[in-house]
Amino acid sequence: MKRSPGLRMIVGAVVGAIALLSLAVGAGAIQGDKKIRMYDDCNPESFNAVLGDGACVGNGHTTFDDFIGELAETQDAHAWRNQPSAMQVNVGRPTIIENRGGETHTFTEVAQFGGGFVNELNGISGNPVPAPECLNFGNIVFVPAGGTETGPVAGSSELPVGVHKFQCCIHPWMRTVLVVASPPGKASSSVTAPAAPVNVSAVPEIASASQHHHH
Repeated sequence: MKRSPGLRMIVGAVVGAIALLSLAVGAGAIQGDKKIRMYDDCNPESFNAVLGDGACVGNGHTTFDDFIGELAETQDAHAWRNQPSAMQVNVGRPTIIENRGGETHTFTEVAQFGGGFVNELNGISGNPVPAPECLNFGNIVFVPAGGTETGPVAGSSELPVGVHKFQCCIHPWMRTVLVVASPPGKASSSVTAPAAPVNVSAVPEIASASQHHHH
């Protein structure tokens, strides 16, 4: 497959920016947290040959050409995914973001799902219009391969009650919808009643995200 020199230059520049902007790997998970894991399957030899040394680490098996080929055919490189793609989080529960892949990813809240900041990957994946949040580099948290970041606490000002959409700003088909559920009330002054369950599959954004990952 013919490789685009534009993609090499753009993603290579992204890798350099990530090296400068990546935050330190977070501490271990807090008991009772809700984890979101980011996965990929990049083959270091082929990815680094195109994107530069260090772009991919680990022992993934998908070559760069196969990655682009699958993306062009299906608009979704399935091994590049967030797990889960939808999750309910009760108020008061912390979130933890883990990168289990070999590439750097972001977990960025957006008002509406869209493209990221790598134009060629946006086009190939069918997300031509970038989500504005993915162009605000000052607010993007890059999670390096093997890294862990402490996410917001459900019910806080950063993650209030309601539906929240998150995506990777590099690989924009990597998406998760978090539904923050509020407890219906307190059984007593010191005991909080369990949160009312939410049928996450009935939330329109979640149905859309799920369909995006099914071929």
